[in-house]
Amino acid sequence: MWGWLRNEVDFRIRQWVRLRRGPARLPGESKAGLFGAAGAGGAAGAAEAERLVTTYGLQQWQMASGRTDFAASLFYAAMVEAALHGAQVALPDPLTVLDAGAGDWFYVRPLYGVLRSLGAAAPRQLSLDGVELDAYALYRGWRSRFDWAEAYVGGLPGVRYLPGDIRAYGRPAHLALMLFPFLFPADAQRWGLPRRCLQPGAVLAHVWSLVRPGGALLIANLGEAERQEQTRLLKEAGLQPVWRERFDSPLFSYEQPRFVTVVRRK
Repeated sequence: MWGWLRNEVDFRIRQWVRLRRGPARLPGESKAGLFGAAGAGGAAGAAEAERLVTTYGLQQWQMASGRTDFAASLFYAAMVEAALHGAQVALPDPLTVLDAGAGDWFYVRPLYGVLRSLGAAAPRQLSLDGVELDAYALYRGWRSRFDWAEAYVGGLPGVRYLPGDIRAYGRPAHLALMLFPFLFPADAQRWGLPRRCLQPGAVLAHVWSLVRPGGALLIANLGEAERQEQTRLLKEAGLQPVWRERFDSPLFSYEQPRFVTVVRRK
């Protein structure tokens, strides 16, 4: 009870103060040894990282990013790429995308590369919005999530980071992403959100309502318990996945498995 009360007070303060100090400075760490024989993913990780960097033009991100951000962001990009391939989602041009619950959006540049180029003869016109409820939470280096998101976006054309409740967002999208949404109270509480903000069924219904005819909703979940709960929520909403798989990659190692679901709108 006291944890929820503290979260409520702190959350209200953050929404009132709206801390912003300007874009954070990306560390530009060396990637030496990050992959390869001594790295996390061995030679397979190095080869996959090279493929993604080359295919999606991520050389600048490779130089500017931190080591952990670089590896984890490539994991996200490969995960989205695999899900879109697996579900046979053809991305239109121009393309409008919603990322619901973007956090600090550390993965936005690799995601942008995938969305612009996947299945296209030439880079498509892309409009990408990342919506984050708790954008003013204090983050690394005494900067807010908003500050870090600005740094990660780095002026990418057609990209917006939008603070606020996703249920107040109304622009239709060809593709909607929900990458690791909170489904259980313990997770929301641990990350500083008030209890009233945990409405996974309502959020799912609203995001789905924004998906255009012929579009798709891509959801990623963490661990078996979330996979089962997401299955229940989808069934409750009357949604039938067209593709659902566990995703593993030598790019980054997580303690719990990642599962990806794709739902198509007719």
